[in-house]
Amino acid sequence: PLQSGSNAILNAMNRHYSIEDYREFIHYCADTVENICIGTDIIVGFPGETEHHFNETLLQFLTLPIHYSHVFSYSERQFARSRKLAQPIPPSLIKERSKRLRKVSDKKRQDFFNGFLNQTQKVLFEQKKQGYWQGLTDNYIRVKVKSDENLDNKIRTVTLKHIDKQAVVGVLA
Repeated sequence: PLQSGSNAILNAMNRHYSIEDYREFIHYCADTVENICIGTDIIVGFPGETEHHFNETLLQFLTLPIHYSHVFSYSERQFARSRKLAQPIPPSLIKERSKRLRKVSDKKRQDFFNGFLNQTQKVLFEQKKQGYWQGLTDNYIRVKVKSDENLDNKIRTVTLKHIDKQAVVGVLA
Protein backbone atom coordinates (compact mmCIF):
# COMPACT_ATOMS: atom_id res chain seq x y z
CA PRO A 1 0.00 0.00 0.00
CA LEU A 2 1.15 3.52 -0.78
CA GLN A 3 -0.85 4.90 2.19
CA SER A 4 0.65 8.36 1.54
CA GLY A 5 3.01 9.87 -1.01
CA SER A 6 4.57 12.08 1.65
CA ASN A 7 7.57 10.90 3.66
CA ALA A 8 6.45 13.13 6.53
CA ILE A 9 3.05 11.43 6.70
CA LEU A 10 4.53 7.94 6.21
CA ASN A 11 6.81 8.66 9.17
CA ALA A 12 3.86 9.89 11.27
CA MET A 13 2.02 6.67 10.33
CA ASN A 14 5.04 4.74 11.61
CA ARG A 15 5.55 3.11 8.21
CA HIS A 16 8.99 1.60 7.77
CA TYR A 17 9.53 2.65 4.17
CA SER A 18 10.01 5.89 2.28
CA ILE A 19 8.33 7.09 -0.87
CA GLU A 20 11.66 6.48 -2.62
CA ASP A 21 11.59 2.81 -1.50
CA TYR A 22 8.00 2.52 -2.67
CA ARG A 23 8.71 4.10 -6.07
CA GLU A 24 11.64 1.75 -6.62
CA PHE A 25 9.50 -1.29 -5.77
CA ILE A 26 6.60 -0.26 -8.01
CA HIS A 27 8.92 0.42 -10.95
CA TYR A 28 10.62 -2.94 -10.38
CA CYS A 29 7.21 -4.67 -10.51
CA ALA A 30 6.13 -2.81 -13.63
CA ASP A 31 9.45 -3.53 -15.36
CA THR A 32 9.49 -7.20 -14.35
CA VAL A 33 5.90 -8.39 -14.91
CA GLU A 34 4.47 -7.74 -18.36
CA ASN A 35 0.98 -6.16 -18.36
CA ILE A 36 0.84 -6.11 -14.56
CA CYS A 37 -2.09 -4.25 -13.03
CA ILE A 38 -0.98 -2.53 -9.85
CA GLY A 39 -3.46 -1.35 -7.26
CA THR A 40 -2.76 0.34 -3.97
CA ASP A 41 -4.37 1.67 -0.82
CA ILE A 42 -4.25 5.35 0.09
CA ILE A 43 -5.34 6.88 3.39
CA VAL A 44 -6.67 10.42 3.16
CA GLY A 45 -6.87 12.80 6.10
CA PHE A 46 -4.26 11.40 8.46
CA PRO A 47 -3.73 13.94 11.28
CA GLY A 48 -1.34 16.65 10.14
CA GLU A 49 -1.89 16.02 6.43
CA THR A 50 -1.52 19.45 4.85
CA GLU A 51 -2.52 20.37 1.31
CA HIS A 52 1.18 20.01 0.42
CA HIS A 53 1.27 16.46 1.84
CA PHE A 54 -1.91 15.56 -0.02
CA ASN A 55 -0.49 16.97 -3.26
CA GLU A 56 2.63 14.84 -2.78
CA THR A 57 0.37 11.79 -2.57
CA LEU A 58 -1.61 12.86 -5.61
CA LEU A 59 1.60 13.44 -7.59
CA GLN A 60 2.98 9.99 -6.67
CA PHE A 61 -0.27 8.34 -7.67
CA LEU A 62 -0.38 10.25 -10.96
CA THR A 63 3.22 9.50 -11.93
CA LEU A 64 3.68 5.92 -10.79
CA PRO A 65 2.57 2.95 -12.92
CA ILE A 66 -0.31 2.26 -10.53
CA HIS A 67 -3.63 1.52 -12.22
CA TYR A 68 -6.16 2.00 -9.45
CA SER A 69 -6.46 2.79 -5.79
CA HIS A 70 -8.64 1.95 -2.85
CA VAL A 71 -9.07 5.30 -1.11
CA PHE A 72 -9.76 5.21 2.61
CA SER A 73 -10.73 8.12 4.82
CA TYR A 74 -8.75 8.32 8.02
CA SER A 75 -10.84 7.57 11.07
CA GLU A 76 -9.76 7.32 14.67
CA ARG A 77 -9.31 3.87 16.15
CA GLN A 78 -9.67 3.43 19.89
CA PHE A 79 -6.12 2.26 20.61
CA ALA A 80 -4.25 3.81 17.68
CA ARG A 81 -1.36 6.14 18.50
CA SER A 82 -2.59 8.50 15.80
CA ARG A 83 -5.47 9.53 18.10
CA LYS A 84 -2.93 11.50 20.11
CA LEU A 85 -1.62 13.46 17.13
CA ALA A 86 -2.52 17.11 16.72
CA GLN A 87 -4.08 18.71 13.66
CA PRO A 88 -7.07 16.52 12.84
CA ILE A 89 -8.39 17.04 9.32
CA PRO A 90 -11.99 18.25 8.93
CA PRO A 91 -14.29 15.53 7.53
CA SER A 92 -15.39 17.83 4.68
CA LEU A 93 -11.77 18.22 3.54
CA ILE A 94 -11.16 14.47 3.80
CA LYS A 95 -14.26 13.89 1.66
CA GLU A 96 -13.11 16.42 -0.97
CA ARG A 97 -9.59 14.98 -1.15
CA SER A 98 -10.94 11.41 -1.34
CA LYS A 99 -13.20 12.41 -4.21
CA ARG A 100 -10.22 13.86 -6.11
CA LEU A 101 -8.18 10.69 -5.65
CA ARG A 102 -11.08 8.43 -6.66
CA LYS A 103 -11.54 10.45 -9.84
CA VAL A 104 -7.87 9.95 -10.72
CA SER A 105 -8.15 6.26 -9.85
CA ASP A 106 -11.17 5.81 -12.14
CA LYS A 107 -9.29 7.51 -15.01
CA LYS A 108 -6.16 5.41 -14.49
CA ARG A 109 -8.21 2.19 -14.40
CA GLN A 110 -10.03 3.17 -17.61
CA ASP A 111 -6.71 3.95 -19.31
CA PHE A 112 -5.36 0.54 -18.28
CA PHE A 113 -8.47 -1.24 -19.55
CA ASN A 114 -8.31 0.67 -22.86
CA GLY A 115 -4.93 -0.90 -23.56
CA PHE A 116 -6.57 -4.34 -23.74
CA LEU A 117 -9.62 -3.62 -25.88
CA ASN A 118 -10.02 -5.86 -28.93
CA GLN A 119 -7.51 -8.32 -27.48
CA THR A 120 -8.21 -11.81 -26.19
CA GLN A 121 -7.57 -12.70 -22.57
CA LYS A 122 -8.08 -15.79 -20.44
CA VAL A 123 -10.75 -15.15 -17.80
CA LEU A 124 -11.54 -17.15 -14.68
CA PHE A 125 -15.28 -16.78 -14.20
CA GLU A 126 -16.57 -16.53 -10.64
CA GLN A 127 -20.25 -15.68 -10.62
CA LYS A 128 -23.30 -14.60 -12.58
CA LYS A 129 -24.68 -11.17 -11.68
CA GLN A 130 -27.37 -9.16 -13.41
CA GLY A 131 -27.35 -11.43 -16.45
CA TYR A 132 -23.57 -11.39 -16.94
CA TRP A 133 -20.93 -13.94 -16.04
CA GLN A 134 -18.14 -12.08 -14.26
CA GLY A 135 -14.52 -12.99 -13.73
CA LEU A 136 -10.95 -11.78 -13.75
CA THR A 137 -8.02 -11.96 -16.12
CA ASP A 138 -4.63 -12.89 -14.69
CA ASN A 139 -3.80 -9.19 -14.46
CA TYR A 140 -6.95 -8.32 -12.55
CA ILE A 141 -9.18 -6.90 -15.27
CA ARG A 142 -12.80 -7.52 -14.28
CA VAL A 143 -14.61 -8.94 -17.32
CA LYS A 144 -18.26 -9.69 -17.88
CA VAL A 145 -19.90 -11.64 -20.70
CA LYS A 146 -23.40 -12.72 -21.67
CA SER A 147 -23.68 -16.48 -21.92
CA ASP A 148 -26.30 -19.16 -21.31
CA GLU A 149 -23.48 -21.59 -20.57
CA ASN A 150 -22.58 -22.20 -16.92
CA LEU A 151 -19.15 -20.56 -16.64
CA ASP A 152 -18.78 -20.96 -12.88
CA ASN A 153 -15.11 -21.60 -12.03
CA LYS A 154 -14.18 -22.03 -15.71
CA ILE A 155 -11.33 -20.37 -17.56
CA ARG A 156 -12.37 -19.18 -21.02
CA THR A 157 -10.84 -17.02 -23.72
CA VAL A 158 -12.67 -13.73 -24.14
CA THR A 159 -12.30 -10.88 -26.63
CA LEU A 160 -12.50 -7.61 -24.71
CA LYS A 161 -14.88 -5.21 -26.46
CA HIS A 162 -15.78 -2.12 -24.43
CA ILE A 163 -15.60 -0.65 -20.94
CA ASP A 164 -18.68 -0.60 -18.72
CA LYS A 165 -17.96 1.21 -15.44
CA GLN A 166 -15.58 -0.96 -13.42
CA ALA A 167 -15.47 -3.86 -15.89
CA VAL A 168 -14.78 -4.71 -19.50
CA VAL A 169 -17.56 -6.31 -21.51
CA GLY A 170 -16.34 -9.12 -23.71
CA VAL A 171 -17.50 -11.96 -25.92
CA LEU A 172 -16.43 -15.57 -25.63
CA ALA A 173 -13.84 -16.37 -28.27
